[in-house]
Amino acid sequence: MKRSLSLDLLRLLACLMVILMHSPISGDAAVEHGAFLTAVSYLTSPCVPLFFMVSGALLLNGNGERVVTTDWLKHRLGKVVWPTVVFSLFYIFLYVSSSNWGVAVLSIPFSPQGHGVLWFMYALIGLYLITPIIKPWLNSASVKEVWLYLVIWGVSLLFPYLGLVVDVNSSITGTFYYLAGYAGYFLLGYYLTRWPLNSKVTPVAYLLALLVLPLPLLNKTLGWNLDFYSAFWYLSAPVCIMTVAWFSAICRVFGNDGKSYPLLATLSNLSFGVYLVHIFIMRDILWNLSLIKGIDNYYIQTGVVFLLTAILSFGVCWLISLLPFGQYIIGYKNTKK
Repeated sequence: MKRSLSLDLLRLLACLMVILMHSPISGDAAVEHGAFLTAVSYLTSPCVPLFFMVSGALLLNGNGERVVTTDWLKHRLGKVVWPTVVFSLFYIFLYVSSSNWGVAVLSIPFSPQGHGVLWFMYALIGLYLITPIIKPWLNSASVKEVWLYLVIWGVSLLFPYLGLVVDVNSSITGTFYYLAGYAGYFLLGYYLTRWPLNSKVTPVAYLLALLVLPLPLLNKTLGWNLDFYSAFWYLSAPVCIMTVAWFSAICRVFGNDGKSYPLLATLSNLSFGVYLVHIFIMRDILWNLSLIKGIDNYYIQTGVVFLLTAILSFGVCWLISLLPFGQYIIGYKNTKK
């Protein structure tokens, strides 16, 4: 798919949301500001779905060309595999005891090692692997066929709520198991770029997004006792609704006509690297600075951590992109002189 201003903006937005989500410093202050942490987590939770949707929009769209699996894996998969391996080794060296290095390194192909933040890369690699299977079907599928599978996937996002009144099997033996997960966002990104929401449906999406905002608060005050990380997290209906609203709004305002701006395009290209490095810069460096610890106001402190992390992470990744092997470290090499 050609370069898109909207998709560049969405990827940058998702990247900044991730940084903001992780910015509040843990400890006693965090306990005292539980409502603030919940709000930040919930409002920035579209970050991961947006990343998957942008990837789906870029990778699944095409002109009906045949996908040669070996070529696809050779030219595309390395862009996410090599940075995952590099940062896995980096975080293993930092956080895993030397006696466990062997097991950690051998486990890299099977699960995130060194730091939990790498889970996203593993899910993305899985989506890259199934792209040669999905794309040929999409080349001939109608809007109704794609919509059917999105509706089925959407039902899986309602499981925490349906479970209040009926028995729901979300395990590997469940009917919906093979149609659930992040592949739905991957497909949704393709769908919304090929068949955008029309002018009548878009306001409904915005209204629904506003209506789901207070749900975590209502869950607590009304005693619904729904688990936050299943009912209000990445794979939940409320977060999906907010994500669709963000995606549709930006695509509607900025269009999808191939426009791009060099600075924005560069920031967008650096986003994977920023995702991989930001947690180290934030928690191993900034959180430990006396200057940061000395900020008494928790909200201002969070804002300062967010701003500095964003600036430093993009700066570091830009410098890495200038290296001869930058693409193997952050998935992007700056070729402009």
